[in-house]
Amino acid sequence: MLIFAQDYHEAWGQTSIFTFKLQVKGVSVIKKGIRTFLRHFGYEIHSINISPDETPCGGNSAELPASPPSIDPVWPLPRRLGGPTDEEIRREFTRHQFRHYPYAFEGGVSFPIHHAVPDAYINAPERHIQRFRHIMPYLIQSQQGSLKGKRILDIACNAGFWSIQCALLGAEVVAFDARPELVKQADLVKSIVGVNNVTFKVLDFKDMSPQTLNGTFDVALNLGFLYHVSNPLEALKQTKTMTRGNILLDTAVFRSCNPIIQLRWEDPSDIWTAYRAGIVTFPSKRAVNLMLKHLDVSDWFEIPMRNSALPRDYLEHRRVAWLIKV
Repeated sequence: MLIFAQDYHEAWGQTSIFTFKLQVKGVSVIKKGIRTFLRHFGYEIHSINISPDETPCGGNSAELPASPPSIDPVWPLPRRLGGPTDEEIRREFTRHQFRHYPYAFEGGVSFPIHHAVPDAYINAPERHIQRFRHIMPYLIQSQQGSLKGKRILDIACNAGFWSIQCALLGAEVVAFDARPELVKQADLVKSIVGVNNVTFKVLDFKDMSPQTLNGTFDVALNLGFLYHVSNPLEALKQTKTMTRGNILLDTAVFRSCNPIIQLRWEDPSDIWTAYRAGIVTFPSKRAVNLMLKHLDVSDWFEIPMRNSALPRDYLEHRRVAWLIKV
């Protein structure tokens, strides 16, 4: 089921597959015409009531594992011996106008988040640390308690926060992003920290394959990416081809108990938006679960919220993480 929506909070008093703010006569005629047009292509329109306070349904394929021990990110980031001075770090960071993640280094050198298009969710300064505490304990538990020696792929890595963290935990990391300026920023952080077990590449997701990235991985990180693509099922399928072990999936979702994919338009207006203009998708939790079932993965579970010290979109059930066993 697909949702074509421009504003699903208003008009008609409920969420509908087509939602337009039409304050003119003849709305019913227009709705009937749209319904007839879509039926010609095999689609049906259904109205779906959603309460703002509703906890969206989802469910897990498997029983949850035992709750793993807590773990914090390596923060502030270490600095390599003989590396750049405070002034040199500040000078290099000023070359990068925007930052999706805040950065803090030993010695008190830090840089805040800076976006062209600020967002109340992603601009929260503790967001990256809260997300790490939420999802990484389960990933590490799935790897027998350690990432040391594991080969990890970081898809659409932005400036490399997750890549650097995994490298500091002993993994061999390959990371890529389609934006060259973000790969340069990631390489800057790498040079300051002094980790040699992470490689950053400029690569478009559509060109990702075992051939272009020298084989498959123990873990594929698909974090904050699925809602920037037009075909989430194909994106998950392509992600699956890259790993022989696990996928850590973290994505914004559409709040509904129904298997729905909401369509939106997104412009490349910031470093956290889609790389190119076009339709992007927000699947509901049930839609994600159906896609995983369709892809015939071995097992999966939704990572539970163990406390309230989480970003607001997680607490509001607008963002969810899954650990998937391929």
